[in-house]
Amino acid sequence: MKLAFLGLGAMGSRMAMTLVKAGHDVAVWNRSDGKAEALVDAGATEAETPRQAAEGAAVVVSMVMDDDASAAVWTDKDTGALAGMESGSVAVEC
Repeated sequence: MKLAFLGLGAMGSRMAMTLVKAGHDVAVWNRSDGKAEALVDAGATEAETPRQAAEGAAVVVSMVMDDDASAAVWTDKDTGALAGMESGSVAVEC
């Protein structure tokens, strides 16, 4: 099952790593560069945008700092995760 994890802060990076270590196909994205290195080394795929991470994912999890960041991650018309999600996929906002 492909999963996407958006936001790789202290909690998000650990949750995403747990999913990678469990053997899931995980695409990750973060606003700041360098946060995905350990996850990529463990087997995750780094996406350039939330939309790219969400494409083909059955579940998309977002764990970002505040409402403004959340709105941008999900709803930006060009890069937002909702634009990349398929019918039937699940969006999780933490």
